[in-house]
Amino acid sequence: MERPAKKGPPASCYAYLAALSLIFAYAVFESGAILPSDWNRCLVSLGLLPLVYIRYTSKEDLAPPLQWWLRWPPLLLLGFVGLQLVPLPMGLLRAVSPARADLSQSLNEVFPGTFSTTISVYPSATLAHLFRVAAYTVVFVMTRELAWRTHGRRWLVIAPVLMIAGAEAVFGLFQYSPDNAAHGTYENRDHFAGLLELSLPFAAVYAIAAMMARRRQTFRQAVLVSISVALATLMFLGIILSLSRTGFLASLSSLFVAGSLSLGVRMPALRRFVAAALVAAALIAASFYLAPDQLINRFGEIAGTSADMMGDGRPRIWKDTWGLITHYPLAGCGLGAFEQAFPRFRTFLPELAVDTVHNDYLQFLAELGAIGFSLAAFGMMAVFLSAAYAAFRSVHSSTRYFAIASLGALIAILIHSFADYNLYIPANAMVFAWIAGLVASLNFGSRAHLRPD
Repeated sequence: MERPAKKGPPASCYAYLAALSLIFAYAVFESGAILPSDWNRCLVSLGLLPLVYIRYTSKEDLAPPLQWWLRWPPLLLLGFVGLQLVPLPMGLLRAVSPARADLSQSLNEVFPGTFSTTISVYPSATLAHLFRVAAYTVVFVMTRELAWRTHGRRWLVIAPVLMIAGAEAVFGLFQYSPDNAAHGTYENRDHFAGLLELSLPFAAVYAIAAMMARRRQTFRQAVLVSISVALATLMFLGIILSLSRTGFLASLSSLFVAGSLSLGVRMPALRRFVAAALVAAALIAASFYLAPDQLINRFGEIAGTSADMMGDGRPRIWKDTWGLITHYPLAGCGLGAFEQAFPRFRTFLPELAVDTVHNDYLQFLAELGAIGFSLAAFGMMAVFLSAAYAAFRSVHSSTRYFAIASLGALIAILIHSFADYNLYIPANAMVFAWIAGLVASLNFGSRAHLRPD
């Protein structure tokens, strides 16, 4: 059960939130922390933060245990990726991954005497990604803990993400020109759009929630609403000027869901339908008015290119990735090992390096196989359904609106992942873990704040 907010959060909570925010800010402003040197600094910091937290936090102040559907998926996924690094006897390896066993035996002619090997075809990359998953788990746990120790003030915990994303949006707006898309400190405009689309629903819903409150707003609340409206506007413009097609569609979808649920939260069914129609009309009108010709032309390229639907080889990569998936169906080729395993299955431009599928779902399926992918999918669906449950069942307006914003952000990344790899960008994956941790704080094992059946 959530604690009553009779007094302010302890000062240590602000210190931990500031530390986590600085790590995240460094990751964002260093191109999303895609370089190993930049990410390693974040990794070391994220490794130290929970050690300090546990050392100086009493057991009585720790959050209640996670529900099993949120606790076990990340732990089992960590265990499974670790298993991909364990040398297995050839007999066992053949049962789990026949293609990997055949590959190892073919190398045995060059390096005789090999009687065991790992599931991963590139163990060093898998080890690096194992540490990534562990770091994201730390972010997940820490944000949930902070939401608990700040007495459920989740808007306070998400505020650093919104401010950092807002700064990125401003940077991107100054970058934009007819010859240059907005991309902020990121190298890829789609990943820049991914950061903003994860943050946008929170800024938009906070403003809606404050304006729909049935009480007089103080000056401080009016200032916060003004800031949230400004941040939402900057983020939406940043997404549009990034010229990211999937980012644009994902953002419209998340805003539609978040706006419709927020505006129709106290309305009967017919009025909710009208509210949803008005939100859709407003988004379509704003899109036509704000979208530059370059973005419209990029959508035209999809219909105008017959050999390659998206003009960048993605459909070909997706098609060839299925060959990799069918050869490593159960345990995958190893998390992070796609680049090394893919060349054998390529049917086009073999001289060019391909290090990603540009589709999170296909890449996770290829690298984790059916077992690991099922664990990751179960965890993501648990977070999504937890947010949806709180959005429709919570009786506390703050919890309800925060759940709606979370739902919008999750919808955005789920859509964008069909055409990009935002979850392989450390900074963006940190935001997803941040949101997941806050969603996990919506219900600490009590139904006291939920509507009765």
